[in-house]
Amino acid sequence: MTSGHGKIKKLENDFTRRREIEMTQSQATATLSRQRKKRALMIIVIFSFFAIIFAVQIIRAKVNYADVNVRIAKQEKKYQRQKVSNRVLRAKVAQLNDKDYVEKIIRDRYYYTKPGETVYSFPNKAPKDVNDDDAE
Repeated sequence: MTSGHGKIKKLENDFTRRREIEMTQSQATATLSRQRKKRALMIIVIFSFFAIIFAVQIIRAKVNYADVNVRIAKQEKKYQRQKVSNRVLRAKVAQLNDKDYVEKIIRDRYYYTKPGETVYSFPNKAPKDVNDDDAE
């Protein structure tokens, strides 16, 4: 028998030796288990960190994509308005190339007449002003 702490003595038999071996093995497995848990926790933390970074980047990309789509839609509307305006202006240019139309505009706006022609003015219909840009 060996001496222990104070008056307590440890018995040296097969049972105590097996019990001691089991205790050291259980301590070793507990230590190993704690180390594995720490490693697993570190892996989870690192994975979570990268997952959050990627999620933020994906969300930013979606927001930017939506913003770009809104700007594209606005530019499409602006483009369609410009196309309509361009068609109207081309029609006006085509009219200005027509001699009869130009003659009508000059007569209405600037009160020109042909030689020997008499112009009658009616009170109900006021002539267009020379500075009026709404005349077509």
